[in-house]
Amino acid sequence: YGAQQDSGAARIPSRTGTIDGITLMEFRETTAGGESDNLAPDPNDPDIIYGGRVDRLDTRTQQTQSVDPTIAYPGNDRRTWTLPLVFSPRDPHVLYFSNQRMYRTDDGGKHWTVISPDLTRENPEVPSNLDPITAADRAQPGPRQGVIYAIAPSRTIDHDIWAGTDDGQIWRTHDEGAHWQNVTPPALTAWSKVGIIDASHFDGETAYAAVDRHRIEDTKAYVYRTHDGGKSWQLASNGINETVNVVREDPVRRGMLYAGTERGVYVSLDDGDHWQPLQLNLPTTSVRDIDVHGDDVVIATHGRAFWAIDNVTPLRQDVPAGDYLFKPAVAVRERPAGFTGSPMPKDEPMAANPPFGAYIDYVIRSATTQPVTIEILDANDALVRRYSSADVPAAMDLKRLGTAPEWFTTPSTIAATPGMHRFIWPLHYPAPAGVGGRRGGGGGGPFADGIWAPPGNYKVVLTVNGQKFTQPLTVVPDPRVNLPATAYAEQFALAREVEQTRASISAALVEAGAFVKRTDITEALKHRATEISGTITVDEFTAPPPPESSLRFINQALAKLAGAIDSADTAPTTDARASWAQLKPAADAALASWAGVKGEAPIRR
Repeated sequence: YGAQQDSGAARIPSRTGTIDGITLMEFRETTAGGESDNLAPDPNDPDIIYGGRVDRLDTRTQQTQSVDPTIAYPGNDRRTWTLPLVFSPRDPHVLYFSNQRMYRTDDGGKHWTVISPDLTRENPEVPSNLDPITAADRAQPGPRQGVIYAIAPSRTIDHDIWAGTDDGQIWRTHDEGAHWQNVTPPALTAWSKVGIIDASHFDGETAYAAVDRHRIEDTKAYVYRTHDGGKSWQLASNGINETVNVVREDPVRRGMLYAGTERGVYVSLDDGDHWQPLQLNLPTTSVRDIDVHGDDVVIATHGRAFWAIDNVTPLRQDVPAGDYLFKPAVAVRERPAGFTGSPMPKDEPMAANPPFGAYIDYVIRSATTQPVTIEILDANDALVRRYSSADVPAAMDLKRLGTAPEWFTTPSTIAATPGMHRFIWPLHYPAPAGVGGRRGGGGGGPFADGIWAPPGNYKVVLTVNGQKFTQPLTVVPDPRVNLPATAYAEQFALAREVEQTRASISAALVEAGAFVKRTDITEALKHRATEISGTITVDEFTAPPPPESSLRFINQALAKLAGAIDSADTAPTTDARASWAQLKPAADAALASWAGVKGEAPIRR
């Protein structure tokens, strides 16, 4: 969610289920918030969005209601281009808004209460760098011009709120605004804009503030921190050389901070004592806000753009000197969408989806002398899947693709070179040979995906130069799916049985195809082999349907059944179970008949 100057407010997902990724089709204009203000989605109802000063948008009806808190308090309200609008992290019903005063509602804007006096400087005076004409051009009469520009409700203490003004003051209340204490750092002078305050996730007495002083021609970096509730502040911006617009604390690793500046993004792993760039492929741009959502970091730029770093789990872990396997983040078993029509052309504006699956990050310090491998083990230490840096993805079978080949991503592979690498396990077992994989070709290759791995506990084993590194991996269900664990187990068990039978049938069909070409077999035996297998002797697209007792018919029926069983997160249907009850004995009988035919053939020596 964000406002885009001259383009209104908008919202867009950070992931879609389609193969073409995040396109203009996902872009949604938002009538709350306008082109400059903050947006606050309702934590209790994702269809309700608050924005601006203040509007309430119901996305189900597209009706936007003004719930402006100032209409009940007529007076000389001061405003600026952007004003804060923030939900309490401790009470999702409480919403805060401010101009020079702070307002509070706990019923969606039906009733507002003023919970602060004017918290700005009475007389910030005119900075010396302003000429007389500019100094006289004031939006409001009188010397007092500021607003409350930042609101930070405590994440750990009820009724505790931090507030920052755009004229250089920081305040704190412990009682929901009944009493306010000025905790401004002594070095903070007038015309210093407190752009963002971030209350700590770990400690109620800790907060961080980003301060912008460019209006008085000071473009140095100012990040302030306090660990004693504002009694003392330390400047914590070593390593940043430009104006800081935003600072955010990582919610998982204490002392890990992110800063958005006029040129990009920085990260600190020591509570702001030292900063280093986190620029990666981000262009040089003004970063105006940062949000850490789960394992992802999302930024908003002054260029009307959203950018995201997917999965910062490695940054949250200390790395030893040698080779290393990071503990993977919890993997969500999210299924991509089914076929949604022809994808958009590649020349349309779009962003790639984050990869689906488990993110496995590792470090190799020096050259390897043998292939690097990654193994996935289940809770019983049974092998689920094995990958090697020596594996080469199979070429796509263009005849079997349902759409243009550029829309099919190449599978993640194991890198064996020195450096830090990321591998994606797509949460599938491997497809057996002859059983169609999910990457446009047949099964059997190391990258051909078979049935879904069920939610549960797994292990990741990395082997580098003979040394093994092991980390636990948890796979959880899609949170949007309400399904008991027993249903996932039933689905996996039946899908596995069907897949194993399909593999046996497929192997028998391969044998039958070679069998009928042998020169030492009688025509009568070849005829029986053809009847049992249903082997096609003409073009497959013009061949008649195979006999229902044949291996080919059963193979086709099993493929259809497998697709139904593993198509969505759900227990097998009654019809699926009934189908398996018929096909399993039919498959066993066909395989037994085929074994009998093979037994009558001469033994090759």
